Amino acid sequence: MKIGICDDEYRTRQQMYKEIENYYKRLDVSALTFASGQELLNAVDDDPAGYLCVFLDIEMDEMDGLEAARQLKKSHAHIPVILLTSHTEYAMSGYEVEAFRFLSKPLQREKLEEALKAVEKTKIYQKKIKIISDGGEIYLPYQDIYYIKSENVYLQVVLKDRSYLIRGKLKEQLQQLPQVLFSQVHRSYIVNLLHVRSYDGKQILLRGGTRIPVSSSRSREFKENMMHYLREQR
Repeated sequence: MKIGICDDEYRTRQQMYKEIENYYKRLDVSALTFASGQELLNAVDDDPAGYLCVFLDIEMDEMDGLEAARQLKKSHAHIPVILLTSHTEYAMSGYEVEAFRFLSKPLQREKLEEALKAVEKTKIYQKKIKIISDGGEIYLPYQDIYYIKSENVYLQVVLKDRSYLIRGKLKEQLQQLPQVLFSQVHRSYIVNLLHVRSYDGKQILLRGGTRIPVSSSRSREFKENMMHYLREQR
């Protein structure tokens, strides 16, 4: 994945490039720098699915960051835009372009890392899992799944207002789901931690009122997974 950095100040571009590269230290995420909004737009048009997010300076010559964000949102609304500004009074204008976040200049490492973590969480929720139901392929966003129940050789995938019955094993299904969101709490149940409202030591109450049993052998694991999930939301 790529992260676009667009700022007409060379020093800011280089600082952000170094911070992002140091934060990820992975070959599958790379930072790319652009000196103008048009350069960024052209690059994103060439590979719209390849961008995790873009950072745009509001105050640039020729095309400013707000105009670049407007054009980006018209064609690639799925890409989070994080606006940079040294004048906080400009930040309000970012709501017009549905900015994901705002960062003040000079840049603070802690705030940059918080923004990157927020983008990553959003992307996890938006990702989908493929299931085969009634002979066809269905793609379900992770965030839409409330729980999965094992029923002999079938699995019932339950959403807010509907469910799907598919063939499969609970253990194999769990391996296809992100561990930060899903936890097996019983030999017959996987729950989405996003929808957990409370836990009384024996049962989980999900959003919407459904209660899911938690086996004694999995209680500790569930509580650890829940605490990890809550820490990741900060």
